[in-house]
Amino acid sequence: MRPRVRLVLVGTEGEINLGFIARLAANFSVEEVYLVAPRVDPRSSEVRRFAAHGEYMVDRFEVVETLEEALKGVELAACTSARVGQKSDVLRHPVTAREFAERIAPRYDSVAVVFGRESVGLTREEIARCHLLVYIPANPSYPVLNLSHAVAIVLYELWLARAGAREPVERADAEALERVYRMLADIASRVSDPSQIERVQAALRHLIWRCPPTAGEASALYHLAKRLRARLEECSRGQGGADTDD
Repeated sequence: MRPRVRLVLVGTEGEINLGFIARLAANFSVEEVYLVAPRVDPRSSEVRRFAAHGEYMVDRFEVVETLEEALKGVELAACTSARVGQKSDVLRHPVTAREFAERIAPRYDSVAVVFGRESVGLTREEIARCHLLVYIPANPSYPVLNLSHAVAIVLYELWLARAGAREPVERADAEALERVYRMLADIASRVSDPSQIERVQAALRHLIWRCPPTAGEASALYHLAKRLRARLEECSRGQGGADTDD
């Protein structure tokens, strides 16, 4: 059954929520729970009480200081937010939790689902460190869910999708996707208006990890981007040049 799911909680502020989330991890067979700089004692008696029969997950919590540490070793990082962007705010262009669980997550061996603080959610910098933004459609006049409720919905969707996941054909691995992204992001940095770089980089991440290419497609995209970068370098030097390596 795939993918392996890692739950990442950033700056959790409530012991009751944390206890409920430990219980949810047990309910939906999530083996990895990472806490990034929690604001509460993650192994307090209150957390354990609300974890109920999922208390064993409390002892498995991995506490780290940074989001980067929490995302090590996973192929796809998906952050969550109730705030979805306007047309110009590409960083906050999301996919629904169901689309993420059914169409995107099964293509990867490991995924991290990142949830923010109860009070303010995730910062833009934290969202930018993930490949995708996921949201749960709700009443537009009040779309913000309690943290543990949001975790329950996303884990439930992933649970259903994992049960019927099929092995993808010739899927590009995480290293290949990152290689394509770095090359395209480098080209973007050379030709884009500096004020648009954040939008362009966010769009590239979303396109590559939302609908990942096969290994052959990733290779073709990389070599096309490599040729484009070489041509840009030729133009900047005003003379001929050879291809460069990444």
